[in-house]
Parts: sequence; structure tokens; C-alpha cells
Amino acid sequence: MVHKHDVAIIGGGVVGCSVLFELTNRGFDCVLLEKNESLVAEASCGNSGMLHTGFDAPLNSIELDCIRICQRRIFDVLDRLHLPCKKIGATMVAWKQEELTRLSEIEVHARQCEVSDVVSLSMSQLYQREPHLSLGAYGALLIPAESVVDPWLMPVAFASHSKRKGAEIKTECLVTSCQQQSQYDWQIETTSGIARASCVINCAGLYGDIVDKLGGFQNFQILPRKGQYLVYEKRANSLLNSSILPIPSQVGKGVIIFRSVYDNVLVGPTSEEVTSRLLPAIDNDVARRLTKHCDDTIPGLKNYQVVTQYAGVRPATQTKDYIIKADRNKSWITIGGIRSTGVSGCLGIAEKVYDLLTENIGLDPSRSLTAINSLNYRRIADDYVVIDGAAYKITHPITLSGMEYSAKL
Repeated sequence: MVHKHDVAIIGGGVVGCSVLFELTNRGFDCVLLEKNESLVAEASCGNSGMLHTGFDAPLNSIELDCIRICQRRIFDVLDRLHLPCKKIGATMVAWKQEELTRLSEIEVHARQCEVSDVVSLSMSQLYQREPHLSLGAYGALLIPAESVVDPWLMPVAFASHSKRKGAEIKTECLVTSCQQQSQYDWQIETTSGIARASCVINCAGLYGDIVDKLGGFQNFQILPRKGQYLVYEKRANSLLNSSILPIPSQVGKGVIIFRSVYDNVLVGPTSEEVTSRLLPAIDNDVARRLTKHCDDTIPGLKNYQVVTQYAGVRPATQTKDYIIKADRNKSWITIGGIRSTGVSGCLGIAEKVYDLLTENIGLDPSRSLTAINSLNYRRIADDYVVIDGAAYKITHPITLSGMEYSAKL
């Protein structure tokens, strides 16, 4: 007989691992199904690691609500798990006279989003704070609570903690069919055998629309969006004291220069509409444009080496907001369109899923609540970290470039 879980989570990226973490700690018997050999292997291995405050998120959006919830909860969780996090702040700079009006609008918007510590900087304050910035700025905003985390270690630690608490994680496990036997009984066929669960949660990211169709839904369409980054050596981190943001466009936040949680300097992401969902190759022309952006913004960066570069694909959809919805009759929850703020909203998304699972789907946990306990982790090779005795392959360049071998034992 195949064991029947309370919940089957399809997809092991940032969102899937966060939902697994939340539901397992709340007492649900969960299984996570990931088609790749490693967790955090697709959209989530090409993100920035920035933990945004939501100062520029759309008002009344699901995205803003999730980011707010995550901001309230995540720092305590990271502390309990002994995971790295740095509150480095961000500075948004207007480089043109005509951008000043937009800067004022963003300050007002931030307060409407309940990010009340955003303040305008005079030019003397800006260059006192960021002395290596190019001359010629017209205005700036300081967003002091913007932070960075390890975008690979955090979700993998969530998954490892869940496994310790009784969750099952199956990798190399491509879902090929989802058949509902009754309201609270799904049979899920995979390349690694059959899984059963009372509820299915679609966290499949770039393949979320395809997985939704397996359940009989068509909630959205993935429109892949490529982003590319350069990673500079750690010695360059003395050139900036906060993340340097441009005035955002309709497409996104724009190209940002920032320090990772390990103090490498990064620049990116770009935003390019693409047709393929596969991890893209590096575009050298784009890399040259990113280098020029660095030279124009912080001229001293030209004296430091680029140690690596990477590109990722974001699971954008036809709507700018997150898609988080439940179907009670089918006992199915869809999470889609988490295009660029999956890290920033992860625990908020997971909490909303818990609410949908208990209030809309009507499913109760079959186990007891559990506490969040610290994890032991260490880097043992070029591309592996051991967490609580289990080895996980590092899939993210930020971790590969920055995490020291002397991590916690």
C-alpha cells in the first residue's frame, strides 16, 4: 500500500521548500516532489538573494501582503536556524532631473505600503553615505531595512528541517499524472513511483501552468523572463555601503548593484522576454552592458575582477500579481507567478497556503505542531554542503562564490 500523505507539494524551489517548512511545522504530513536531482535547481537558482521590504510592491496586491507577513516572521526564523542574513539597506538614485518626480512618488508609495522608514537624502547625504558613487545624481531615497540572505541555503535548510520533522522529500521525481480518486484523495504518478495525498499544492514555478493542467486547471500561462548577473570579487565590497537601485520601470526594479550576504558585489538582473524555460546561457553582449552600468554607477568597480556570472529565468505570467488560489472540491492549491520576489515573500506565501488548506480546503493536520530548531551545516567540497548529516549539492552561484569552507559545524 502507498502511504497517503496529508499534502503533496510539487516543486522544490524557494516557494515549495517554504511551504513544506510551514506545513510540516504546523503538523501536516507532507511529501515534496522535485523533478530535478537537486532542490533549488530552476528559477530559484537564478535569483538575487535580496529580501525586499515591499516598499515598491503594488498596493492591495497579494504580493505586498505576502512580503509584509514574511518581513514580520523571517528574521526570527533565520536566527533560530542560524542562517546568514544582513540588513544592508538600499539607496534608490535618480540620475536624471525628470526622475525626481518619480522618486517622490515612490517615497509616498512606500509609506502607503507601511514601509515608513524610507527617507529622502540630500546630495551631500548621498555622497557622504556612498562616496564611490558617480557624480551627477539628482536625488536619492534611503530604504534602510532592505536585506540579503543566502538564496540557496535558506530554502534547502527549510527542506532539511522539514525532513528532520518527518516530511518526505523525493528528488528525480517528475510528476506525469494527477488523478483525483475522491475529494481528499489524489493519486500522483511520477517517474519514481506513485504518491498519494489528500491535497496537492502546485509550487512548480516555471512549469506551474503545466502542472495545473495535470490537475484539470488553467489558471495562468508562464511567460519566461530572463535575468543575468555579474558577480565581482569580495574585495570590491568596500565601494558600496548599500544596494544601489535605479528608478524602477514598468518591467521591474531594474539593474541593481548590491552586496551578497557573503560580501561579493553583484550587478543585475536584466529583464528579457524569452521563450525557453530552461536555464539560459550567458549572453556576452548583456554582460558588457552590465559592466558598463557598473562603470557608469560606481567607477571604481572597473579595478576589480568579475569572478563569475549567471543567468536565471523568472516564472512571469500574464498578470503582475501572485496567483494563490484553492479549489475546495478538487482539494488543490495553485501558487503561480512568483516572478521576482519569491525569497521576499516566501513565508508569507506559505502562511497563506496554510490558511487556504485549513479554511478553504478544510484539511486538518494529522500530526502535532513542532518547534523550529537550529541546524548544523558546513561546506565540505566545492559544490556540497552538509546539513544535519545529509549532503546537498549547491546550485546557486551566490553560495558557490561566497560561502566559506569554515561555515558553522
